[in-house]
Amino acid sequence: MYWGTTTGTSKFEEAKIFEGSDGEMELSSYSDDGYLVVVMQGEYADGKDSVGENGTAELTEEDCELVSNFTMNNSEGVNYFEPVCEISDDTTPDDGAIHIGYLCKEGCPNGVYTWTTNNNTIEIWDGEIILEGIGLLALAWGGGPSACCCGGFIAILGLILGFTLKSPEQKMALAQGYQAPGVMPQQQGTVHSMDNHPGNL
Repeated sequence: MYWGTTTGTSKFEEAKIFEGSDGEMELSSYSDDGYLVVVMQGEYADGKDSVGENGTAELTEEDCELVSNFTMNNSEGVNYFEPVCEISDDTTPDDGAIHIGYLCKEGCPNGVYTWTTNNNTIEIWDGEIILEGIGLLALAWGGGPSACCCGGFIAILGLILGFTLKSPEQKMALAQGYQAPGVMPQQQGTVHSMDNHPGNL
């Protein structure tokens, strides 16, 4: 549980790759594909979580118009930011942040990109790393107690067997010392020759 929780938490720290407003950022290792989520502080149109209830969460008209003007251009002026006004993958709706778009879904060449956000602070998160962190936390809090329960059961079984089972030496001692109820304990006898009766010299 400790390992999974620690590793899962560190994954969430690694998942956040950018925070800021207008400015430059460098991307690498996303040339093939990626799953980068762009978020900013705010609330959805209904003011609460609507992802779990209705399947999607909508931005307010004001936020939708605002993020539609955000861009993340490479050195050649190509925009790689995809704004969205309907979100279906926000699993943390109560954190005060809203998902406003995606990056690198079809790959981003390695290089330096320039953000234009009209001085609005945004955050960029790696979705795959977040999923890894969630998986590790689930394994920690699901597998840890299960292992404890299994270990406890084996310990109890071991105690029961320890009290009930006897070693071969203990069994032999019990067999030799057993006497039937109402029978006098037997004494060790003396062997005499046939011609020498007891009492004769």
